[in-house]
Amino acid sequence: MKKQRHGFTLVEILAALAFLSIALLGFHQGQAGSVKIARSAEFKIQAVALAQMKMTETELQIEKKGFQSFLEDEKGGFENKAFSQFHWKRKVTRVDLGCFMPAPKSADESGQGGFFQIAQKFFEESVRKVEVIVEWELGGRPQETRVNQLYVRSQGLGAF
Repeated sequence: MKKQRHGFTLVEILAALAFLSIALLGFHQGQAGSVKIARSAEFKIQAVALAQMKMTETELQIEKKGFQSFLEDEKGGFENKAFSQFHWKRKVTRVDLGCFMPAPKSADESGQGGFFQIAQKFFEESVRKVEVIVEWELGGRPQETRVNQLYVRSQGLGAF
């Protein structure tokens, strides 16, 4: 007559514990990855909002003082201590019309040379590319987000 067994053997218990530890380790890594992704997304959202804020400040400054008030490249930090890990760079550059504007013709060729010269002068004086870059570090690696905009300064259009 066989004895009926009650309970588990040591091998069964060790196998169950090994399986449970592998499952818990996978769950933990999944949670850690989720937290890392959420934190990265939070930083990116903050960076985009800060870049948009800096772009708005730039637009207001252009309206008040014109393009001449800008250095070609500027950089700095944000005054709010909550954003001390973020830094900004701003570039205000002339727009290269290269392929969009034909080479000026002489004035005696149907008068078009004069029009293109006026148009080119308008673009040189009134249009700038504004680029705001917000940088931060996450996990020891540099990160950045960029916002670009073409800005047309409407003051002085009457001169053309």
